[in-house]
Amino acid sequence: MKLFFLTTFAIFALDRISKVLAVKLLSGKVKVLIPGLLDLRVAENKGAAFSLLSEGNELVRKFFLIAVPVFVLLGITAYVLKRKPDSSVKFALGLIAGGAMGNLYDRVVYGKVVDFIDFHLGGWHYPTFNVADMAVSLGVLILIIFFRNESVGRN
Repeated sequence: MKLFFLTTFAIFALDRISKVLAVKLLSGKVKVLIPGLLDLRVAENKGAAFSLLSEGNELVRKFFLIAVPVFVLLGITAYVLKRKPDSSVKFALGLIAGGAMGNLYDRVVYGKVVDFIDFHLGGWHYPTFNVADMAVSLGVLILIIFFRNESVGRN
């Protein structure tokens, strides 16, 4: 139980700190970390991942982008409390919950999410992202690996 809550709040804190620093230090600037591959630049996303839902009815968008993460957080927390899963699952779910909380905080407080990690290669740019996005992606990857190994072990 502690692992889930510790991971959740550590990711939330890391996400908040990184976004505050990004806005403070990078607004209107680009910091090249690896030339031709990785930059830091502030971008604001009013939609969901990859700027999905950034257009359209604002009320529907806001409701969807706030309600869905709230239900996901409630569902994940209920699952962890009731099922008491393996520690790797608790860790993965903590990453997902912490990331969801970080982006949810931005949406509720600012009406948009701050992204600042810009990965690119040549003229191709991956959508700009943040620590919360990385945590959610890593958490999902860990769950896929865990449950794949679980299902393989049963055969």
